[in-house]
Amino acid sequence: MGTEVPPWTPPSGHSAQLQPAGRAWDVVRVPRFIGNPALESLGEATGAVIKNPVDRVLYWLIEPGAASGWDMGQLPCVEVWGATAYIEVPPASRTTGPGIHWYVPLRYDRYLTDPAALHSALRTAAREALGPREGARR
Repeated sequence: MGTEVPPWTPPSGHSAQLQPAGRAWDVVRVPRFIGNPALESLGEATGAVIKNPVDRVLYWLIEPGAASGWDMGQLPCVEVWGATAYIEVPPASRTTGPGIHWYVPLRYDRYLTDPAALHSALRTAAREALGPREGARR
């Protein structure tokens, strides 16, 4: 976070491009029914968010390894993708669909989301959408 220029470059042109996670960022993949309320809760505290309308998911970018301590039992349906994953990254100028696009536009002064704030917002949104998970049996 901060005011540095991202150590990676979104694709230029008109097409999305596969880019590796786990280098400049990890990805938090969230279904929209949890992601939209989390995004509303984060407000201006969010970094850039990618929307994949086909898969009906949102992707947040966070610092690599920042989610390693997250209790994923509290976040059903949420996935963290790191060094073994690639995601489609749209060009910085693509801020509308129909395909993959920046739902919250990329800003060079802030493209990563604070992982603690995101985790809190996702836990609240998941609890409201799915009910409490403490002591849930599978």
